[in-house]
Amino acid sequence: MSEVTVDFITKNPWQMVLVEQGPWDDVSANLRRLQERLYTCIDVAIDGKLAELYPESTGASVVIRLDGYNLPMPESQDFFERFSSTVLDLPDYKIALETSLYVSRIQFLANFE
Repeated sequence: MSEVTVDFITKNPWQMVLVEQGPWDDVSANLRRLQERLYTCIDVAIDGKLAELYPESTGASVVIRLDGYNLPMPESQDFFERFSSTVLDLPDYKIALETSLYVSRIQFLANFE
């Protein structure tokens, strides 16, 4: 698993918050980097790394939230919509989430300012 920086964690509900600050010079490269951050957050939740740090999160629903500031629109919004609406339908993630002992559900939320 690659290393990821989660900018902060909230409880009630459990949220892994990623903060992205623009402007971005290379939109494609930054969207790829953001995609890797999102994939790694999913892995952290499903594989129990979040529960290892916060045992009380075990079995909870988790929100992966992106807070984006001064990002290129509509590229960022379109990317996030496509990613969040399809990623958990990928067979490996679908099975891993269904069988995970560490998280019951993963949802996505984005705030673009």
